[in-house]
Amino acid sequence: MMGTGKSTVGKILAKNMGVPFIDLDHFIEVKSHKTISEIFKEDGESHFRKLESDALMHIRESNLVAACGGGIILTKDNREILTNSGKVVLLQGAISEIAKRLQDAMDRPLLHDKEKVNSLTKIWNSRKEYYNDTAHFTVNVNDRSPDEVSDQIMKQVQS
Repeated sequence: MMGTGKSTVGKILAKNMGVPFIDLDHFIEVKSHKTISEIFKEDGESHFRKLESDALMHIRESNLVAACGGGIILTKDNREILTNSGKVVLLQGAISEIAKRLQDAMDRPLLHDKEKVNSLTKIWNSRKEYYNDTAHFTVNVNDRSPDEVSDQIMKQVQS
């Protein structure tokens, strides 16, 4: 889910594990020479989802920590690749807290409402089954620093 700290936590986790980190959205932006917002606006969400799936295929057998966009679980093939390629961690937080984190975000093409809580609630409700089915485990990010979240993930992965 957007706004939960996937990229921030992922960088810390990768450093602590001694493996590379990749943010799939950033990878897509570099490869396409466009921002995610530009891709959505100029090419549409379905094109972005294809680029996202292609990026996942590119890294699926790599030993790394990846921060995937929240919509990557929308296709069955992506969910299967994720669950079979490593540990999938769902970072989960209260919608109200996520909305605060994203209050000034201008680069989130799926946040149309000025009332971010409404948009985030709709996104969560449409995806929560996929998130829960795909994740090997869930870590709550509420009232936790990125370092604390990373430490909890390390404990889960190592057990």
